[in-house]
Amino acid sequence: MHGETCIKTARKTAACQEFCPAGIDVPRYIRAIAEGRFDESLAVIREAIPFPSICGYACFAPCENHCGKGQFTEPVAIRALKRAAAEHDKGLWKENLKKEPSTGKKVAVVGAGPSGLTAAYYLALKGHDVTVFESKAEAGGMMRWAIPEYRLPRRIVSGEIEEIKDLGVELRTNARVDSLTDLKRSGAKAVYVACGAPKSIPLGIPGDNLNGIVGAIDFLEVLNSGTALSVGKRVAVIGGGNAAIDAARSSIRLGATEVKIFYRRTIDEMPAYPDEIDAAVEEGVKLEFLAAPSHIEKHDGALRVVFNCIELGPPDKSGRPQPICKSGYDYSEVFDTVISAIGQEIGQGQALDISTGERGFINVDTRLSTDIEGVFAGGDAVTGPSSIIEAIAQGKTAASYIDQYLGGDGNIAAALAPVETDIALSFYMDVNSPRVEIPSVPTGIRINNFDVVEKTLNPYMARKEADRCLWCDYRQFAVELDFEACKECGYCREVCHMNVFDQGDGFNAKGYRPFVATNPQNCVGCMKCFYSCPDFCIEIKGAE
Repeated sequence: MHGETCIKTARKTAACQEFCPAGIDVPRYIRAIAEGRFDESLAVIREAIPFPSICGYACFAPCENHCGKGQFTEPVAIRALKRAAAEHDKGLWKENLKKEPSTGKKVAVVGAGPSGLTAAYYLALKGHDVTVFESKAEAGGMMRWAIPEYRLPRRIVSGEIEEIKDLGVELRTNARVDSLTDLKRSGAKAVYVACGAPKSIPLGIPGDNLNGIVGAIDFLEVLNSGTALSVGKRVAVIGGGNAAIDAARSSIRLGATEVKIFYRRTIDEMPAYPDEIDAAVEEGVKLEFLAAPSHIEKHDGALRVVFNCIELGPPDKSGRPQPICKSGYDYSEVFDTVISAIGQEIGQGQALDISTGERGFINVDTRLSTDIEGVFAGGDAVTGPSSIIEAIAQGKTAASYIDQYLGGDGNIAAALAPVETDIALSFYMDVNSPRVEIPSVPTGIRINNFDVVEKTLNPYMARKEADRCLWCDYRQFAVELDFEACKECGYCREVCHMNVFDQGDGFNAKGYRPFVATNPQNCVGCMKCFYSCPDFCIEIKGAE
């Protein structure tokens, strides 16, 4: 940053924070990093989530998709900066962490994944006696069992879970819960069910029970348990989500020489994170689109998979084009291992006698309450497979509602960092400054082991990257459109990734439905809308 400055006090919610499911104050923690205050930065992050390190490694970073810097060049590396803050922290947040006096009320949490552990963390801070029941040998849920070591080290997961246990949360592993009645009889005044969606959905085609066919979640769980795995040389992964990508990249590391992902739509519809798709291709994974398996059969000690060719039809319930088999168009390939990654299901919800929807996920109301008095539910068990940060957000929401149910105020906000006062905002910023290159292990080396691929930014690199932030929370622009001049071409909306523009409801005198600035507070002053408008009906006024 350089040039003249002015003192700013009025603040708005920046788009990066708005689109973070957990509401992390992104600009504030980035400013702290830019000034070298890493411990303060982590304290800001921990005001919103109990898993900053984990998110620094494995969050899908929706904040970066809405970063104002992305209107000019590459977005700020927000996730990498979160990881740097956690890595270079000295523990300031612990000094300010306050636990309320004991309420004497017991809460049972079913499932020690990101949602359950988050709820346990905040409920413990509110003074409740929390016990978490986990059916597996170790806590962490999908963070521990479904994300490979090269993306998220086990030591990071274990370390942040220990911080939650240090608050007095009791964690019982190898403790499957099959009866909510038993929990209530043991004294639990409220129960939070966050058992996730840890079961792979079978392919549902002839031959899907043959040896050599495995669900992606089962495959990743065995892999993360440390058990030796052999996948052979040829591996097919069916599906297009993150579990499919993780299974494919892991198969490469296990020695497979030919790994193919088969997806029934195109790359544009793949739900996997784009960065992970790119990494898989870079490591040698091949992507086959518009293909769906119809049946599998044994073939000379291997598996012969017959695929239908697909064409895309009208949108289905998900809003994506519906895959339609092309009659008479099929082909087959032979593989040693076939991994099913077409989806996940909950499994445990029915066993607990909680009302579930048609897809098997738990039904809840707007307060995450189930049909059983005092029983709440959230995370993947309610939403279906989602992300770590979305599960954390549900855990926070559940903690607030459960605290209210138990007679508390539901306020789980924690002040862990110093209050930010007046800000000296620069009039001039280098809007085109390039993104710092995040160091990573070369492809030829990383495919031979499960070591972490992406490295942590050192303090110098982190401060340099943080200095790219535009401070959108303090920078204000006025967006004005000439209603009568607009001919609804939509170029303004097309070039703006900050969701500033949308088409209005009214018509002008020429019969057009003009576009309007529905979210002018998101404007970062890039002027792309101004230059793209053929009718000169947009005016952007400078920062106040």
